[in-house]
Amino acid sequence: MQTNQQRGLTAKEFEYLSDSMKNEELLTKLCAQGAAVSQNAQLRQTLSQMAQDRLQTFNHLLGTLQQQSTLTH
Repeated sequence: MQTNQQRGLTAKEFEYLSDSMKNEELLTKLCAQGAAVSQNAQLRQTLSQMAQDRLQTFNHLLGTLQQQSTLTH
């Protein structure tokens, strides 16, 4: 009997993961762009931190996808 980790992702799970990665990538870019043009130092710092957080989430999702890919191959 295979566990959930051994069977890989379903098509629906893969779509969700893919959509989540696209959203995180977009949010990272928007936060970084906002930080680059902001005149307010506090806002610039907050947006920079948010961009870093979104990038970290994107990388976590990517790692999960890569891990699942190695399990199915």
